[in-house]
Amino acid sequence: MLITGLIAHRQLGALLAGDDTAQSLGVDVGGLRTGMFLLAALATAALVSLAGVIGFVGLMVPHLARAVVGVRHIALVMTSALLGAIALLAGDLLSRTLMAPQELPVCIVSAAAGGAFVLGLVLRTSNS
Repeated sequence: MLITGLIAHRQLGALLAGDDTAQSLGVDVGGLRTGMFLLAALATAALVSLAGVIGFVGLMVPHLARAVVGVRHIALVMTSALLGAIALLAGDLLSRTLMAPQELPVCIVSAAAGGAFVLGLVLRTSNS
């Protein structure tokens, strides 16, 4: 996903200006949307099947990164990678220190953070 984001950042940036503008710039809007949707769905499925609930990090970090750097895709991809690493490190540190000397599974910490984040998004969207 990272490599695709870096390769297609110009087309994705053109799509931010609207479908008509992106199409006038030579972007296949339908194909780009379908391809990105399928790639995101496959990447999410693979991530969750391999890593389990820790996949919440991959779902919430891009939203946090967008709040930090805005909608420019090249900066968003790089910031998402950095914030994802920081979030995983923080989750690992929390899982090791919350119940020391025992270790709490990191998936519990990431699921709690991801669940709270999704709940916050739903409540914010329903209040708007």
